[in-house]
Order: sequence, then C-alpha cells, then structure tokens
Amino acid sequence: MSDNRQSLKIIIIPTVVNTKVVYSQRFLKYLAMFKTIKTVAILFAFIFTITSCLDSGETPAERTPEMEASEINQVLLKLEQEGYNVDTTELGIYYIVQKEGEGLFPAEGDTCYMEYTGYFLDGSVFDTSHDHFPDGIWEFVFRDPENPLIPGFEDGIALLNKGAEIDMIIPSEFAYGQGTDGIPPYTTLFFATKMHDLKPVLIP
Repeated sequence: MSDNRQSLKIIIIPTVVNTKVVYSQRFLKYLAMFKTIKTVAILFAFIFTITSCLDSGETPAERTPEMEASEINQVLLKLEQEGYNVDTTELGIYYIVQKEGEGLFPAEGDTCYMEYTGYFLDGSVFDTSHDHFPDGIWEFVFRDPENPLIPGFEDGIALLNKGAEIDMIIPSEFAYGQGTDGIPPYTTLFFATKMHDLKPVLIP
C-alpha cells in the first residue's frame, strides 16, 4: 500500500466522549496497519473543529441522539468531499471498502479469521484484536448465538470475504445505545477491519 504516514500530521485533540485519551506509538502502529490512516486523519480534523471550545477547560456537554446525528452527518459529508465512496448497508451501517476480497462472504456458522481496531470518532482506540491475540487475528464463528456481537459490527462483517479490508462507521443505535462500560451514550464507533481467512461451516 502507498505510505502516506511521512506526510501525515496528526493533531492531538481533547476527547468529546469523556474518556481518557492516550496517544502512543502503539496507537500510531494501529493506524499504519490499515489504509484507514487517511480516513482517520479526516475524522481527527472533523472532531478538532467541534471540540475547539474544550481548550478552555469546559466540561463536555452530555451526549444526546441529536448530537450524535449531527456528528455523523458532518463526518459523512467530509468523507464524501474528500472523495471517499461511502456506502450504506440495509441496516444502516456506513462503510468504505479499502480493499476488495475474493471468494464467498461469511454465512452463519463459518469460521472467520479477522483483524480489527475500534476507534471513537476522536481517534482514540477503545479495542483492538492485537490486545487479545498474539498475532492480532481473532478466530470466531460468524453469527454464533452463544457469542452474539453488536448488530452493527455483525452487519459489517458480512461484507468481508477473504482478503477484504473495510472501514465501518456504526451509529450507537446498532452498537451500545445509551452506553456501557467504557462506551459513553450515543457514541458512534469506527472500525478498521481485515478478513485474513474464512472457512465455511461443514454441513454433514
């Protein structure tokens, strides 16, 4: 992939989700793993414009559905202005195909081998497969009723065949809604994903 990192200037900004932000070499490494780096930089620039008022030390306003909807609309507009092809699933998940894959798409019961990093819209990482697996690749059964995923993430994974790289923007309606541990209310999530392999379920 082309290396845009040398010319990229990342702006360190205050968070808008009331969580502690720690920018480190590990965080920059996560960005570099995907073609997502320019996309995330655009999100940084967007959030910087709506958080500049926090420089004075003001407490962030309580998050609302209206606030989230406004952020999503502005992010999508900015991405489209930058030339990104943003598609939408029937459920309502926004996604950008960074690299096309090949072969079949995951079906219920298939075993997936996937790499992912999840960001808040301020660019801070809240979860990554590299924190859980030595090689960073998560092995799981797609649509396993015993291990359900948030609806938006599951919907996006259905777009990933072998070798595909996709960025997902998941509104809180299809994620954690009014919030959970570590995820504030009405918070849109951004996932960078790559499907390394896919093994169909064996049907007797």
